[in-house]
Amino acid sequence: MSLLSKLKKSRIPKSALESAQVPAKELVVAWGSNQAVDPSFVIATNEALYLQGSRIPWISVIRATWTEPFLELNIENEAGREQRLRVSISDPGNLPAAVRAQVTANVVVSERLDLPDGSQCLVAARRHNRDEIVWSVVFDAGVDSSKPEIREQADFALAELRASLGI
Repeated sequence: MSLLSKLKKSRIPKSALESAQVPAKELVVAWGSNQAVDPSFVIATNEALYLQGSRIPWISVIRATWTEPFLELNIENEAGREQRLRVSISDPGNLPAAVRAQVTANVVVSERLDLPDGSQCLVAARRHNRDEIVWSVVFDAGVDSSKPEIREQADFALAELRASLGI
């Protein structure tokens, strides 16, 4: 196979970019597909992961693991809860390595904190737009984060961690 043939084969189809609605300003760093079901694509850009009709910014990805043939993601949803996604990818290419690199590059600190009531939460500082640091608190399953005392405990634990790190 010639070099030109390899390059053409390694390019993501334009139709996949259009259906995922990847903005032209984002740089595609890797992609994978599941040709067994239908031509469905998972696209990693410098800013987000596009899969199953969704755009997931890297700042929302808590953890990503690859266990062939599955990409498993733990993401922080809009309610501040951890959500798990599992996507089958039959032709991963270099997508698993790219996802790992993007997630790792954004995490400044990630720490599991014990709260006074015995519950736990995960706090993380992630880079957003290269220079801004955004903190998030993700409560474990079963923790009622709508209770003011739980939020106060988490805010206090987060403030202590930030002070100890100087961030």
